[in-house]
Amino acid sequence: MFVIQVTPLIRGTQLESLSYYSGVSYEVGSFIEVPIRGKKQPAVVIEVKSASHTKTALKAATFSLRKLPNQADPVILPETIRKTASELTKIYSASVGSILYSLLPPDVRSGSRPYPRSEDNTQNEETTPQLLTAKVDERYVIYQGQIRSIFAHRGSVLFVVPTATEVEYAVTALSQGIEDRVIVFSPSQTKRQRDASYKKLEDTTLTKLIITTPAYAYFERIDLINIIIEQSASGHYVTRQRPYLDHRDALITFAKVSGRSILLGDLTPRTEDEAKRRDEIYLTYGEEAKRIAFSAPLTIITQKDKPKPETPFQLFSTELVTSVERALEARGHVFFYAARRGLAPVVACIDCGYIFRCPDSNTPYSLMRTMKHGQEERWFVSSTSGRRVRAADVCLNCGSWRLRERGIGIQQVYDEWKNLLPNYNVTIMDNTTASTAKQAKKVADEFFAQRSGVLIGTQIALPFLSQGVDVSAVISLDAARTIPTWRADESLFRLLMRLRECTHKEVIVQTRTETDNLMIHATRGAIERFYDDEIALRKMLQYPPYSTFILLTWTGTSTSVLELEKPIKLILENQSVQYYNNPNSTNSKTLRHGLIRIPNSDKELYVTCLKATRNLPPYVKIEINPERIV
Repeated sequence: MFVIQVTPLIRGTQLESLSYYSGVSYEVGSFIEVPIRGKKQPAVVIEVKSASHTKTALKAATFSLRKLPNQADPVILPETIRKTASELTKIYSASVGSILYSLLPPDVRSGSRPYPRSEDNTQNEETTPQLLTAKVDERYVIYQGQIRSIFAHRGSVLFVVPTATEVEYAVTALSQGIEDRVIVFSPSQTKRQRDASYKKLEDTTLTKLIITTPAYAYFERIDLINIIIEQSASGHYVTRQRPYLDHRDALITFAKVSGRSILLGDLTPRTEDEAKRRDEIYLTYGEEAKRIAFSAPLTIITQKDKPKPETPFQLFSTELVTSVERALEARGHVFFYAARRGLAPVVACIDCGYIFRCPDSNTPYSLMRTMKHGQEERWFVSSTSGRRVRAADVCLNCGSWRLRERGIGIQQVYDEWKNLLPNYNVTIMDNTTASTAKQAKKVADEFFAQRSGVLIGTQIALPFLSQGVDVSAVISLDAARTIPTWRADESLFRLLMRLRECTHKEVIVQTRTETDNLMIHATRGAIERFYDDEIALRKMLQYPPYSTFILLTWTGTSTSVLELEKPIKLILENQSVQYYNNPNSTNSKTLRHGLIRIPNSDKELYVTCLKATRNLPPYVKIEINPERIV
């Protein structure tokens, strides 16, 4: 008789382990099904003991063990994957089972496909992460050389991109001449395509290039030598569900425990990665990037016009209109970047200051316009919760009809541009016109198929500009800088560098504030100088990488969140926690935060704090270094 200890593979589970008795012994790492609350759930065996060795503990237990049904020839999870999950528990406040659940492919988690059988294998490569900073075309030339070099040494390469959109670009750029060796995994694949990819993965007669998103990155393969993380600064590597895992951490850990080399490539890496490179924690791939030259200069236009109640400010400067008109006359393509979707990101009452908010998320509604049967309809839409209601005509607080739109939305940019130059084609790309990657690609393809035109887009349009545009413009730099994140400067600098990278002739930035160092560095392509300033600021403020943020979040009414806070304070009584409400909170819907800031030099305190947070109630959301802490 044996006592089998397992970790359930259940999304967001707080269950570290469960025990069953069985007449059959299973190898550690075996995939089995266990009964949990009347249902069969997938689990991984983490420990097996003889019942005779645990007789005393079993007698003293206040509960009885359930019998584990016999499992026929279970698949065994590679040791490297199990070690990766175990190591990640030192970074995240999550159980091994919860982390394993995030690492396993969706097909395996759902039970529709067994984990591919593979042999345990450890390589002997240099596992210190290498940082590559270069433009996208230069990076892919380097990737091509590295892939062929590894193929020559009879090794395979895992090439990871953040989203399905980048998968297609990577396949086109890297597969020439090695089409029979490329394996693709993407969420946009059909079942037949996925089946073909799994079949090619099992074939070890030829070394392979595996191009995938993070969801399918954790397969073991005996000849896998190198891991490449492309666009390593992308926020899409962080999962949106518990345990809010950062796949960059996971892949670096996976490379370390399996003895594989790993390369992080991007035009503008995360400040944390650049700081580690300077501290020689990471290595530099190739030459150190001090300045990047672009074909398109960056022009800053400071608008001085003063808005009045009867005369709103001018959205498009004369210089921008002239440059865009010249490009369109030459049958070129133009891109306008707008930071917010809709007509306006906020609608407020002039008389009482009331702001229309979503009752579910407490975030301000965006004002959207739609056309139905030739009639214009206006809606309030929350980008956070997805709630959509008819736009109000009067203030819900005081009844005033004096409502005003605040901020610049993408539809407002469209309206004013069409009034200014109505004879040119204009296309909009945001979450409304392109809610899926497939729709976004269709919009982009139709835009570039036109002889000339203007594409007005938010952040989601940037990955689809690979074909390049003649002129691009940031319509309002001030709106782009209002993102409430401690990464705001880094995000803005990355946006400007990306626009310069995908623009042939000129990038124009409109602003109503004075030019600062960040804009000067972006104009010169002085990437080293930007990181000098950003790292110095992070060090002074004790932001990552010089400290780690652990953000706790829970919701309720203004009074209930304080009651829910009491057990949290009790569990974390030995920790220094800053408690505060989210600025968008209301009495009926309050978002309460607890922020723990731990210096990276105090490893012992971090371990102690993680251990304490694992005892928090399940209604508490726990994030490590999230983009936003307010």
